[in-house]
Amino acid sequence: MSVEMVMTIAFFALLVFGYLFAVARVWRGESEFDGDDPPAFWPFSKALWRGTGRALPVLGACVLVIIGTGITSDLVGTDSRYYDPVMAIGVLGLLGLFLVAFPIMYLNRPKLLVPPPWRDDPGAVEEWRAARTQRRGR
Repeated sequence: MSVEMVMTIAFFALLVFGYLFAVARVWRGESEFDGDDPPAFWPFSKALWRGTGRALPVLGACVLVIIGTGITSDLVGTDSRYYDPVMAIGVLGLLGLFLVAFPIMYLNRPKLLVPPPWRDDPGAVEEWRAARTQRRGR
């Protein structure tokens, strides 16, 4: 195994530990996503900022699966019989983004995967609709 691959695996392990730390904070309701003021670099709406915070556990897990399968596919090589199953796992990570994480961001569903402090909050779509209704009512 090359030095570059060892460094890549070590960096991935650091990402996993950082993810676990961040998810624990989000799950307890102690993260920066709780506030209504997103950081200056956030180009989207406040509703989407809150939705991203709700979906962070699933978003992070799916992204880690995608990165991990990329590293694993490099380790096993394209000639290995394990290459295709590893890439299929990467596709599952990508599907998780679209089929699980995005519904949490936009609809706050499925409730089981939403951190407990935010399970009763409206999704981003509901917030946008409420804001549009409020603007029309003025």
